[in-house]
Amino acid sequence: MNVLPYRDLMATLRGIGLNKRQVGALLPDWWEEATASTTAGAWEFVLMMSRRLGLDAVQLAQGQVRALGEVSEPRFKHTARVAAEDLQAATRIAGALAKAVVAAMPAQPPVPLLSAQEVRSRILAKSNARVDFDSLLEFAWERGIPVIPLPNLPAGVKKMDAVAMKVESRPAIVIARKNDSKAWLSFILAHELGHILLGHVPDNGSIVEGSIKDTSDFEAESQLDQQEREANAFAHSVLGGQDLEQAVSSWGTRATMMELVDKALEGGPRLKTAPGHLILRYAFTSRRWADANLALRFLADDLDAQATLVDRMAQQIDTAAIAGDLQEFVEHITGVAARAA
Repeated sequence: MNVLPYRDLMATLRGIGLNKRQVGALLPDWWEEATASTTAGAWEFVLMMSRRLGLDAVQLAQGQVRALGEVSEPRFKHTARVAAEDLQAATRIAGALAKAVVAAMPAQPPVPLLSAQEVRSRILAKSNARVDFDSLLEFAWERGIPVIPLPNLPAGVKKMDAVAMKVESRPAIVIARKNDSKAWLSFILAHELGHILLGHVPDNGSIVEGSIKDTSDFEAESQLDQQEREANAFAHSVLGGQDLEQAVSSWGTRATMMELVDKALEGGPRLKTAPGHLILRYAFTSRRWADANLALRFLADDLDAQATLVDRMAQQIDTAAIAGDLQEFVEHITGVAARAA
């Protein structure tokens, strides 16, 4: 079977937003461009890129971009600030990562649909539990829903905030937003869990969150989409719901930044939720985003969200179980190091 010359293959990949340097960043360290000058080398290039982007290798060899298998087109949300077409490369990389990680996990029964209250109740059923980023991560992984970090995309590749997807019938979540606040990533994670546990994501489908921003634009845009309203309500309820809403409503509109910190530290244990969730909800209701984001920095337990994501995946997944040709790729993009022998 024929394969296009390397320069034409690169032109095809440019069509989904990957330049030569970015393609090189996805390939193994040993790869040399000169290898693709032969037919066998060009096929090797095609096979490696198709695995890293979830593409049909035969179609890619002919200059066509087609998702592998019966994968439905992703649904893009919140893309007012970033066009859906600009997220093609990141979305395909995220899908390939999820497929590789899910394949390395043990078989799992189907994840049942759950309400937000059921999720919150199950998290709080454990001794001394509270709803926070760590407990949400634990809840997801315990139910066979990997939460995959995406910190190391090739430089210049535009990325989404998050993706909720299914590999066949197995759910997965990718968190790409580079934010070290656990409160912010808790909201995003709870939102994506909502999409999965409310049945919004079809088999072999995905919902891509383009850019969830900390302004009123987010809530206004989400009113246009029933599933987004449902996922927002799910996240709000899991993180504290009306009890949390009532607590922050008494804070007033003139509280200083440090008063916000004090009120959150007092209210968190009472509501069995992380203090950062109160501050973030206060920001949604008051629109005092600058003060709220500064206040989050004074909460010691709101820090290091990115490291927590990577550490949790490292605990759950032995990258040696990932297909050999993708192990280095997964380790590099996620930041999860191979376990010591």
